[in-house]
Amino acid sequence: MTAWYLERYHGSDDDVGVVGMFTDQARVGHFAVPRASLEAEDPDALFRVLVATTMFQRRQDVQIMRVLRGIAPRDVEQLTSAATLLASAKNCGCPAALSLEGLLAQCDLRKDDLRRGTCDFAPSIACLPKRHAVLLKRYGHFGKVPTALALNLKAHNASDLASLRRGCIEATGSPEAAAECLEDALCKSWRVSDKISAMYLSMLSNPDLWPGRAPWTDGLDWTRWVVIDSNVDLFLGWLGYDGLGTYAARREFIHAIARQIDLKSMKAGLQAFNPRIVQQAGFLFMSAANRRSTDRDCSKEAGACGRCPKQISRACPLNRR
Repeated sequence: MTAWYLERYHGSDDDVGVVGMFTDQARVGHFAVPRASLEAEDPDALFRVLVATTMFQRRQDVQIMRVLRGIAPRDVEQLTSAATLLASAKNCGCPAALSLEGLLAQCDLRKDDLRRGTCDFAPSIACLPKRHAVLLKRYGHFGKVPTALALNLKAHNASDLASLRRGCIEATGSPEAAAECLEDALCKSWRVSDKISAMYLSMLSNPDLWPGRAPWTDGLDWTRWVVIDSNVDLFLGWLGYDGLGTYAARREFIHAIARQIDLKSMKAGLQAFNPRIVQQAGFLFMSAANRRSTDRDCSKEAGACGRCPKQISRACPLNRR
């Protein structure tokens, strides 16, 4: 399965959840940023990609990309400007918006019967989260995400995401501890889970997911981060995993599998041990929606299923039986 991914998708324009996707306007619309801006740790670019990353949960990737492409440039600018979000939170008149703690504990944002953003805490205030609840086309409370991300940086006394990373590295004694610190800091925000933080942090730090040198490789244990979703759970089930359902337990199982796969011998330039690559292989192989959306996939080729080992072919969601 890993060999299939490395041959078909790794480093291609059709890989999902990696830097190439978030720098491609054809895929994520005006949320796309130049790769050079991420390499330079541009604060606006880093924040914009984090906002976009939070959208990739509980819906198919192709659906989320469609939503992102449908958001107008001016609205994207508002959704992804930490300075704009903080200024609005300070000046909108809602006490719940003054701090991350208030936004998490007091704000009861939702959508009304007409799909407009509303709440019971301060229903008369026209705050940005109410507007964002409509723009993002997710659950009503999803409108809190951009403002919460900005308030989270403020709560950690960080001027931007790059300074948050530097602070974790300086405050801890090892790359492993720094990675945990940074992950924990991101997960304190609204709707940022282990999966979302891993997706974002691996994108910026994993050397085998970035053409050239990933900007956040140094100082962090980038091997920690694997992205576990429903497709990866299908992959784990196929492998026979019957352990604990916690994120940490499933991550350790993927690490154990990855230790048995020497990626360096499979493709020039790769690290020998890289759990994120092995996880990405399982994710894409099991992701029927993502594979159907591209002509690159082997399911579009006559007789392709006969080239895979039988066990792999039986697991394939697009096998033409």
